[in-house]
Amino acid sequence: MDKRTEQAFAYLEKNEHSMMELLKNLVSIETPSADREANERIAAHLDTYCDALGMEREIHHFEKAGPTFAAWTRPQEKKPILLLGHMDTVHAVGKFGPEPFLVKDDRVYGPGVYDMKGGDVIALFALRALNAVGYEDRQIKLVLTGDEEVAHAFSHGEAGKLVEQYASGCEAAFNLESSYTNGEVTTRRSGGAIIRVKVKGKAAHAGKEPQKGASAILQAARMITEIESRSVFGYLSFNCGRISGGTGANVIPDSCEFSIGIRYAANAQYEEAIAFLKNLCEHVTVPGTSCTMEQNGYYPAMEMVDGADHLLSLYQESCKLLGEPIPQGIQQSGCSDTSFVTRIGIPALCSLGIQGSGAHSLDEYAIPSSLLTQCKKLVATILAM
Repeated sequence: MDKRTEQAFAYLEKNEHSMMELLKNLVSIETPSADREANERIAAHLDTYCDALGMEREIHHFEKAGPTFAAWTRPQEKKPILLLGHMDTVHAVGKFGPEPFLVKDDRVYGPGVYDMKGGDVIALFALRALNAVGYEDRQIKLVLTGDEEVAHAFSHGEAGKLVEQYASGCEAAFNLESSYTNGEVTTRRSGGAIIRVKVKGKAAHAGKEPQKGASAILQAARMITEIESRSVFGYLSFNCGRISGGTGANVIPDSCEFSIGIRYAANAQYEEAIAFLKNLCEHVTVPGTSCTMEQNGYYPAMEMVDGADHLLSLYQESCKLLGEPIPQGIQQSGCSDTSFVTRIGIPALCSLGIQGSGAHSLDEYAIPSSLLTQCKKLVATILAM
């Protein structure tokens, strides 16, 4: 172990209690995606935190979404490194009770404690440890988005574009998304999109003159059956998860809307899905109806790019240095902001955050002892680059 790595580890060990205190503070600021003001508060808190580290900062505000927070150290000759995370969570404020942060035995519970406030703590303490040992090899950028859990729908995709902007020109990226208890690393992720389909028909009395109407619901039903039949899990799948329309049982419905969740293993399959849906909208089978579609959320697939294997090998060496199990690169079905990085050819690793389980549930928990270990792995990898 080289001297800088040894010093960085000693710093983190000395400040392990402070890591837990920061985790408690961040979890206690409850930040559901739909609560713009709450996400503004946590961004302001992080702004103060990174200012104390001497970092330049910028908070990107949106009308209906939580902000995207960015901070960065001084530019260096070598290409920068990007650390990624998000501030928003999924549960409404108060869902976990008046005291959202609960420590019980070797677990800690709370909204977003696992997905992904714990990862945010790891990113911030990695910056602190690198700062403590005088690290100036590369510029470090930190980007935390505020509407990740809703596929950046509230910012109309702008937060995802900011991730790409900050990732541009970087050597590599590390996303501190929630980790597995066995320490596996995500190197590939499925992409996801949300498509809303709107069907227009013509209203008429269902008993007296049904022939004068055109049922938007019937057209939607035919489309949904066709869409669902195209699903191949693990390749390209469709889930028509929400539908509304009509005014009453005695009225031919003149409108219907439904939303489709699409998952795809590779970005080429997204293009295939969109072409299929557009063709379906353009060729309605119920006379007198028409159809349009719009995209309400989008994640590209995280694909392996040049340099990803080398990045994984560096991380594996860091695990070996710590006497930890050697992780393999795996594929996940869930989406993350890492996909915006790999889309522009930057190698990245994901799921490097706190270990635990139960993301998006009331049983969500994290393993606090993993904070120190996971942070050491990240710091050792950065120092080895």
